[in-house]
Amino acid sequence: MNSSITSIGELEAPIESLQVPLSGDVSQVAAAAAVLGALFHVSILRTVEVEKFLYKFAALGFITVVSLCVAHIKNGYTIFAAILRVALSFVFFNGAVLMSMFIYRVFFHRLRRFPGPLGVKITRFYSAYTSSPDLQYFKLVMEWNRQYGDFIRTGPRELAIVRKSAVSVIYGPESKCRKSTWYAQVDTDSRKCSIHLMRDHDQHRKRRRAWDRGFAFKALNTYEPLINAKVEEFITQLSKLETVDATAWSMYLSFDIMGKVGFGKDFYSVTRGEEHPAIEGVHSTMSILGFMSHVPWLLNLMGRIPGAAAAYKDFFNWCSSEIEAKKKNWNPEEYPQDIVSWLIKVVMDKEPSASPTDAALHEDSRVIIVAGSETTATTLASIFYFLAKHPSVQQKLQAQVDSVLGEEWDYGKVKTITFIDDIINETLRLKPALLTGGYRVTPREGITVDGTFIPGDINVFVPVQGIQTDPRYWKEADEFIPERFGERRDEMGTDGAPFIPFSLGAYSCPGKNLAFLSLRITLSRVMQEFDVSFAPGETGEVFDKEVKDTFTTLLPPMMIRFTKRK
Repeated sequence: MNSSITSIGELEAPIESLQVPLSGDVSQVAAAAAVLGALFHVSILRTVEVEKFLYKFAALGFITVVSLCVAHIKNGYTIFAAILRVALSFVFFNGAVLMSMFIYRVFFHRLRRFPGPLGVKITRFYSAYTSSPDLQYFKLVMEWNRQYGDFIRTGPRELAIVRKSAVSVIYGPESKCRKSTWYAQVDTDSRKCSIHLMRDHDQHRKRRRAWDRGFAFKALNTYEPLINAKVEEFITQLSKLETVDATAWSMYLSFDIMGKVGFGKDFYSVTRGEEHPAIEGVHSTMSILGFMSHVPWLLNLMGRIPGAAAAYKDFFNWCSSEIEAKKKNWNPEEYPQDIVSWLIKVVMDKEPSASPTDAALHEDSRVIIVAGSETTATTLASIFYFLAKHPSVQQKLQAQVDSVLGEEWDYGKVKTITFIDDIINETLRLKPALLTGGYRVTPREGITVDGTFIPGDINVFVPVQGIQTDPRYWKEADEFIPERFGERRDEMGTDGAPFIPFSLGAYSCPGKNLAFLSLRITLSRVMQEFDVSFAPGETGEVFDKEVKDTFTTLLPPMMIRFTKRK
């Protein structure tokens, strides 16, 4: 009996200790925490780019929690009671932050008058969640366009605008919009990021000069034989294999070309018929990036976790080692033979356009490989799809190639076959390498599109695939008609239609001319040698319908037969 009483008494002790932090002034503490949370959102979080202060906020929160625990213990609370009391304050503080965000974003935000799903008004996680099953965010945006109109609220402070006039206002040479917080996903320090993620307009313009030299026509003449040699090897492999996954082999060729043109190195993907190990890790994580890129600060945070970027380790190390090797063996008298050498040259010469740090130079080198290869590979595979689906277009192109080139191949003559460019452009219209488009932030004074005022400090974008297939601006918008860029240009009303596969203005893709060089060489040589058709059992439907929007386009496999021409 005494032992039972003792046991009950032992149980009462911790129960009584719980009453200490939950009695007395606890309601005042909870109320104070809630008020502070609401004030923190209204006065601080609402007025800054969180990405810039993410880690400072996290550190401040940690220090505050620890300090409050210590203060409570010094004031006579047990460790357990102190932790429970601070945890309660933490819950009320953050609960108030979230509630304040919800109320403000739905009812008081400067975008409240723009229509869109309720979920996107509250959080970016809504877009990530709704697009995650198939990673086709570009289709989701166009569904919202049909439902809500041309000005769609796609995030708490983000608008998608499906209007032709928005293109020049947001992306044009005179635009006052700059890159949005989407580009702060790696680092907010402009001295450490690549030119692609550079948000400061003046710094971007300065660094762009070095890139423009690496993609100038004189430099392209240096790259032409390098590309032709890789395409020759590609032709040889197609002759042996006959039927291949055009998606994979387009990627092999494009990465090999960028290895040679970008670094003066060969990945040997075409030779081996498989991806280089350093590149394989990059592609294995593209789907994850497609989901997480909707919440850029989360991508930034995940990148700081040890081991989170392990799939990129080999690729990062390869690029860094190649950069350092080139710097070590640098010959200032030698004319640069690849893009990286142009970037290193301005560093060695201490020119204003140089990457400001080694970290930035290394990031630039990665952009060369990924951005330069992914986009060209996507376009090449899509061209094979359209040629297989439209034999009459293929026959017309072959006739022109035969007429101009005959049995010999000469790039000078290839450039006169304008139908090649028409096919490339029509492919880029229907299947752009960037389906959604580049995100920009409006200037403080805001912008006006077709009489609609958009407030300042708002993320905006024009959905590329959507605007380029909008029947208001394109006749027979969903049809593959290369002639709309050539002989039927006036009839189809092509001039003035929104066409932005390489973007526009200061942030336009510097590698456009290199991409066309590579595609012209490949397409002309393939047409000289082969008839392109779907392999038995292949219809191209999966390739057409199941493309994934992972910022760059991720294509499904597609079996194509390359039959030697007679």
